[in-house]
Amino acid sequence: MNRLLCTLTVAGVLLCESAAAQVLYGTIVGSVRDPSGGAVPGATIKITSGATGATRDIQSNELGLYTFSNVLAGSYSLEVTARGFRAFTEKGVAVTINTVTRVDVSLQVGEVTETVTVSSEVTPLQTDKTDVHVELGSQEITQLPLPAYRNYQSLLDLSPGTTPARYQNAIIDTPDRALTTNVNGTARSMNNTRLDGAPNIQGYLRHHTVYVAPSESIETVNMTTNSFDAEQGLAGGATVTVVTKSGTNELHGTAFAYHDNHHLRARNFFLRSPGKPKSIENIYGGTLGGPIRKNTLFYFASYEATRERVGFSSLYTLPTADQREGNFSAYGTQIYDPLTGTPDGRGRTPFANATIPLIRQSQITRKMQSLAPLPTEPGTVSNFFTSGSQALDRDKLDVKVNWNRSASHAVWGKYAILDATVNCQPSLGEAGGVGLCTGGGTGKGHTLTQVATIGHTWTLTPSLVVDGNLGFSRFGQNVKGPDYGKNFGLEVLGIPGTNGPDIRQSGQPRFVVSSYANYGNPYNWMPLFRNDNTWAHTSNVGWVHGAHDLRFGFDLRRYQVNHWQPESGGGPLGRFDFGGGVTALAGGPSPNQFNAYAQYLLGLPSTMLKSLQYFTPMSPREWQLGWYVRDRWQATRNLTLTLGLRHEYYPLMTRAWSGIERYDPETNKVHIGRFGGVPDNAGTTVSKKLFAPRVGLAYRLGSKTVFRSGYGITIDPDLLSALARSPYPVVIAQDFSGPNSYTAARK
Repeated sequence: MNRLLCTLTVAGVLLCESAAAQVLYGTIVGSVRDPSGGAVPGATIKITSGATGATRDIQSNELGLYTFSNVLAGSYSLEVTARGFRAFTEKGVAVTINTVTRVDVSLQVGEVTETVTVSSEVTPLQTDKTDVHVELGSQEITQLPLPAYRNYQSLLDLSPGTTPARYQNAIIDTPDRALTTNVNGTARSMNNTRLDGAPNIQGYLRHHTVYVAPSESIETVNMTTNSFDAEQGLAGGATVTVVTKSGTNELHGTAFAYHDNHHLRARNFFLRSPGKPKSIENIYGGTLGGPIRKNTLFYFASYEATRERVGFSSLYTLPTADQREGNFSAYGTQIYDPLTGTPDGRGRTPFANATIPLIRQSQITRKMQSLAPLPTEPGTVSNFFTSGSQALDRDKLDVKVNWNRSASHAVWGKYAILDATVNCQPSLGEAGGVGLCTGGGTGKGHTLTQVATIGHTWTLTPSLVVDGNLGFSRFGQNVKGPDYGKNFGLEVLGIPGTNGPDIRQSGQPRFVVSSYANYGNPYNWMPLFRNDNTWAHTSNVGWVHGAHDLRFGFDLRRYQVNHWQPESGGGPLGRFDFGGGVTALAGGPSPNQFNAYAQYLLGLPSTMLKSLQYFTPMSPREWQLGWYVRDRWQATRNLTLTLGLRHEYYPLMTRAWSGIERYDPETNKVHIGRFGGVPDNAGTTVSKKLFAPRVGLAYRLGSKTVFRSGYGITIDPDLLSALARSPYPVVIAQDFSGPNSYTAARK
């Protein structure tokens, strides 16, 4: 929590594209002057939204300056009137989120009834902010090539300082296929993503966004990677703000369909099966937005469906027919009897003809072996070819409502839902094995994600604006193996302790035989059950006073992680490892794959593992809080200074039923907060001195050149909920190993 990332950015003389100062809104600033360049105080400036007809007006101050803060993204017309001057109108003023748009006006002497009208041109300069960012609008997102299930996050690679975006974890438990990137050398968990103001980060896997908004629903993506405003915090790498589309006074709709299949693809040269593996992907949907009541109430809705069937194939190593019978005479390897010699593996006698008598073989391991297929290819390595199909069905729905309650008060609300199912086939059929799908996993995974937010902006006076939002996300998920609900290890194989009274411990245990494909369920992280809630609230006050645009605010987040996933060690189903040393000779040749399989047939594991979750669910609870003040000061006609300070506080994690755990190596005891007189923090403290100053300078050298420089400190917000989700005694990992590699484990 106390790691600081100090970033110093000197932009130098920049001729960059305008980009993007409120995070969810934009700002319009400028000055009003007469033909001689003198300030025109008291001029009336009015902006009108071309989409919704909403209007706002203010007056220039004694310095001729004006500021519109909390402006919703869109295209505006700007009108300026003053006594003794012709009226001025500029159309097509573009406002985007987290940006400052400058419109300086030079009035001409004349009657107010006369009007000078100009069409706004895109300003190629970032004139009043010093942050480093990339902005992606609706046009770029929908028209640029989008790989990765048409995921907008693939375009974040366009931002300097980012590593290529990549997938994370298995598709069976991340069906939204969120991408991750490292920014400016920071950890990927230090990025912070918001969706329409709501936190969009998983409480356990912070590098995952909870919900990937469909590309057709997105209005703007703003990714800031350096010199953040003080308003932007709880991030050390990048802050990504995604704002989805809103309805307007005009009815608009789209329909889209994307289809991709295997017919135009080349056949893999190493493929053993005839033809090409199936690969069919369909993404389709539509959007609709318009007015419910003109100029007052608007709606926007988006639906996207994904249907994918992908063929997977691979080669694995399985025992040959003679190996399955215990006959290793053809492989030039001595198989030693572990019942002979000394316990440390010396003086052992080999089995005659390198063959294990049937009477010595384990009925348990032979029963598991009988479920596995025979090799399909020659040799003893990579001798089994198999293929299967990954099935992904995913639906997304987004609904947004905007309400201009009055000329001074706007309210909006957003709801998004993802419902996804992934099915993954095991590679060895009834014997289990790794899953034939992206990233592994086997069986069925179901994910239901919901994100909701409500926000408002209220202009109390022309110089005083308040805004805020309340966001909530819920991530619900379960992933179950193909044998879930069946006490396979206990009732079919007859191994005590592999399953238990809890149905979540049902399924096949894992058999790890060195150099061979795993039998059973090879994933200690399965099954899993997750129900995570995240709450967030922000409140901000903006006050324009003379040449100062002041902003104050507060950030709050509450993470609630509720998991059943005792994946430490061998996992909840049990695991048995066979390394080969039990049938080898100490001082002789090193154990090889044949020794390992012979050890498996004897039913003598080197290691036995199983994990039990003692508390259900794991329930980390964590707060993150931040306060800030920022002054954007037009110090001179050409110089804008941004001065800000954040204070962030990360209280120590607790659980729903206790405080945090701490191991004391001096007493070899674990202290559990809230039990036995131990305080919640178990003697651990966190810093309350996390102050982060932010300073920026933007100097305009004429209309074509801006010099920008910025300095800031950001704080690593990584969640302790992820790092300390399941320590002892939440999860008790049992590990039984032999005293040496030549001796089998005993419980």
